[in-house]
Amino acid sequence: MRAKNSKNSNFNPFRYKDLNELKQEFQNLKIELPFDLETDILKTPLNLKELFVPNRLTIQPMEGFDANLNGSPGELTFRRYRKYAQGGAGLIWFEATSISDKAKSNSHQLAINKDNLDKFNRFVKEIKNEGNETLKSLGFSNDLICILQLNHSGRYTKINGKKFPLRAYEDHELDSTLNVAPKKGKIISDEELQNLEDIWVDRAILAEQAGFDGVDIKACHGYLISELLRARRRKDSNYGGKTLRNRSRFFLNIIKKLNKKIDKENFLITTRLSIYNGREYPNSFGVDKESKQIPPKEDLTEPLELIRELSKLDVHLINISMGNPHFKPFITRPYDIPAIKGTIPPEHPLKSVYRLVNLTSKIKKLIPQRMKIIGSGYSYLRQFSAYLTAGLIRNKKVDLCGFGRMAFANPSFPKQIFINEEINKKKVCITCSKCSALMREGKKTGCVIRDPLYNPKN
Repeated sequence: MRAKNSKNSNFNPFRYKDLNELKQEFQNLKIELPFDLETDILKTPLNLKELFVPNRLTIQPMEGFDANLNGSPGELTFRRYRKYAQGGAGLIWFEATSISDKAKSNSHQLAINKDNLDKFNRFVKEIKNEGNETLKSLGFSNDLICILQLNHSGRYTKINGKKFPLRAYEDHELDSTLNVAPKKGKIISDEELQNLEDIWVDRAILAEQAGFDGVDIKACHGYLISELLRARRRKDSNYGGKTLRNRSRFFLNIIKKLNKKIDKENFLITTRLSIYNGREYPNSFGVDKESKQIPPKEDLTEPLELIRELSKLDVHLINISMGNPHFKPFITRPYDIPAIKGTIPPEHPLKSVYRLVNLTSKIKKLIPQRMKIIGSGYSYLRQFSAYLTAGLIRNKKVDLCGFGRMAFANPSFPKQIFINEEINKKKVCITCSKCSALMREGKKTGCVIRDPLYNPKN
């Protein structure tokens, strides 16, 4: 099944039989991207402070909602990550892990705490052993790097399985999209945010104790920190308003406090950051406030200012993303078929891919050289994504290339590139949004097309 062009003349689904057809379509759209058939560049290591990433491919964080109720990794969590480790990527960015049971978006979301630390320790040890064995078999000399993403779900919080939005500010457009009454939940207070700073730091220390090589203070996709970064309409608060200094205070305070508590030489403090959310001003971040386009034109002034502040705090790695998958998901993950009750994108999916690649490259060019950048959005290009990532790395447009949906569908894609110099086209993600539908329904999540375990018909 493919999405029809509908009434939207801009939309055109993926039907490219070879790389030349894909390049021609980019050319028709007046888009230039650096495809490179020589993929060996993806085998080169990357230095991050005292650590070395064995190669340039990364598994992006994708929630599986298969943790035990106490937040520890469940049987299916181990299964997924073993597959990632067996695939040969140099870095695995572990999925959103809640800092509190009261900050989850799903009762089966991972959550790290003192009570389940031993289980996390066993989890990390097993995945690293599996990954190192795979990397060694592929000829790599450096060990697998594992980073844990820590999150507070903010307005997407569910308590006891029921929606209870903890909003940074009132946003009736999002409430309506999520089918949540404005009176449900609450605006999170400054006092609560102050307490959360310390909880976040505590959980990051637990992540280090569990054996992770770094921690991601999640600042993307509309969750708490991401929402605070655009909270111009938050009233009478030290954590919102007109200035970026106030709106980034919570985020930067966590990193400042964490810097005082850990050995930064052997443990990475990093973030996955949405540099553009595609919404109109004032509910925007990284957007030109005068723009009348749909989606609006970017303005990277504030994202760059924030990244430079992160650099001053000794952050050496940033994982770039865009948009909010709960709202205008095509900005975050270009697709052919929308999730249930979703809509056909208002633009050609290749334009969405280009935005992700181009804005990430702009950021890379304008930030301190010692900071390394992970890019996103490649899965839409299926088997041809290997050649784009090779071109981007060779041309120094990005430092690492991350795959999310492709890893759900085809966790062995790195090994396929390293051995065969191509991704098996019969195993790629087809951007059907079925994994997103499972997430929205709160079910255990994986690829419905490529993994029979997740197909409801089985």
